This record gives sequence, structure tokens and C-alpha cells, in this order.
Amino acid sequence: MHAVTSGLPPSAQADHWRRLISSAFGPMHLMPRDRDGFRARLTARTLGPVQAGQVWAPGHRVERSSQQIARDTRECVKLGLVLSGWCLLGQNGRQTRVGVGDLVLYDLTRPLEITFEEHRVLTLVIPHQTMQLPLDRVAALGGTLLNERTGRLVSALLRGLAADGAAAEGPYARHLGEALLELVTGAIGERLGEPPATTADPELLRVIEGWIDDRLHDPQLSPADIAAAHHLSVRQLYRVFQLRGTTVARYVRTRRLERCRRELADPFLATQRIGEIACRWGFPDAAAFSRAFRAAYGLSPRDYRAASSGVDRPC
Repeated sequence: MHAVTSGLPPSAQADHWRRLISSAFGPMHLMPRDRDGFRARLTARTLGPVQAGQVWAPGHRVERSSQQIARDTRECVKLGLVLSGWCLLGQNGRQTRVGVGDLVLYDLTRPLEITFEEHRVLTLVIPHQTMQLPLDRVAALGGTLLNERTGRLVSALLRGLAADGAAAEGPYARHLGEALLELVTGAIGERLGEPPATTADPELLRVIEGWIDDRLHDPQLSPADIAAAHHLSVRQLYRVFQLRGTTVARYVRTRRLERCRRELADPFLATQRIGEIACRWGFPDAAAFSRAFRAAYGLSPRDYRAASSGVDRPC
């Protein structure tokens, strides 16, 4: 994405810029310092899980209200690295002066106000769900500088991307985004005092698995539902299962197939149709169930039932 206001009539530039930043970062109010024109430029590119950009703009003020946040479905944090100029950022009761070389964090799910002098800023937008951190604590950190050790690494990588834009457009762009995500997660975790996760919490895993087992019948069961029920981001949920050596989807599929296998072998359910058993355990598509069952157990559901009982059963 590349957008400028210089080709527009001066009277239309500020309103055009407001629409641009609202589209890129969420709805905001904009109050330009100069009513006679607003010459600004924005570049942005997607790098896998994150969006990196660069902004050149004259002095102005932006505000993001609770009402605007309520109408916006995006849940993200944003980082800004000031290359020239400065700004005053207010969020969470903090008033933070951000100067050249400072890396500042703010959360787009909480009200904010920023007063900018003429500036050039590198930006990074990261969805909440991609960070393996307690999101309420991350949001409460809005308005804080991340100039410590890992934050300096984030700043260095952002500067490198700005200096060599071609690197962000090649085949390794996603890897750069993943690297930025890991560094930012580390920088925020460092600020929060959160150690990086290296082992799965067995009690948390047991609770999550029990919750899933109670809802295997629901074909719409999703990682987002599971994560929300346990106050985790989807990324945190994936990490819990990854550290166990599996994935959320694999666990759900394996448990559903196991329930079906038990019932297919149960003589008291011998007259129940296979499709009904599959539906009861979250497989509404009979063909998909049959393929998954064969892949797991080496037999079709009908053949497995017959082998378990020695007689043909209804299908």
C-alpha cells in the first residue's frame, strides 16, 4: 500500500488522510494544525502475521474514542519508532513524550490521543491473537516506551526494513514478519516480566482437554471458541498444544474418532446407523468421516464394526 495526499486539493487533504489512517489502523478523529493543507504519505506492507509501514506527516492530533473502538472489530497493538520529529501520546492515564529513536507501544482496543509534530515514524501493527502473552496486561501497557534490550532489536530490524524495502517484498517476507513478531513478543514480555513459555502447563492442558471432550459433539467447535473459554489468545492455545507435541485440530479429531470407534464396537449400539454416530461426535459429513476413520484405523467404519462384531450391521 502506498498513499499520498499531495495530489489532492489542499482543502481535501486532511479528510483524505483521516480516511486512510482509519482504514489502516482503525477509526480515528483527526485535527490538523494547518487548515490550509495536509501533505502526508503512508506506505504499508503485510509481512506474514504483522503489518509494517512508514508515515510522513505534518503536525496534527488524533484521537480514538471508546465509541470508535466499539464499532471496530480489529484487536491489535501498534508500535511506532520515531525517526524524526516527536509526539505526545496519552493512553491508560499516561502521557508519554516520544522522541527520535524511541519505540512506543499503544493498544488499539483502548482510547488514546496523540499530538504529533511534523514527523517520520515506522509503524508495526500486530493482532492480539498472535501474541502469546496475557492480553489484558499488554493492553494496560499502552503508552509505554520499549527501549530496553529486546526493544532495541525490534528497532534495529524496523530500521533495516525501512532502508531495504525490497527485502520485505521477496519470498522471505513472511519470515521477517515472524521474526518481528517473536522479537516484539519478547520485548513486551520483558517489560511485563513474563518469561517465555518453554513447557506446557499440565494443569491448564488437562482443563482445556476436558472442556474440549465435553463439546466434541459440536461440529462448529473452533480454536477461537476454545481459546476464549480459557482466557487465552489463539496463538497461546496453539502454543500449549505445540509444547505437548500436537495441535488443537489433531487433538479434537483424534478424540472424536475415538468416541466413534468405541460406539461402533459397542454391541448395544449395533442397530444405530454409522452416520448417526458420526454426527453425534461432530462429523456431519459422512464421506469426510469415513476417510478420516480409515486413515486413523486402517478400515472403513462399516468394516471396523463388522470386524468388531463378526456380523454385518446397518450403515
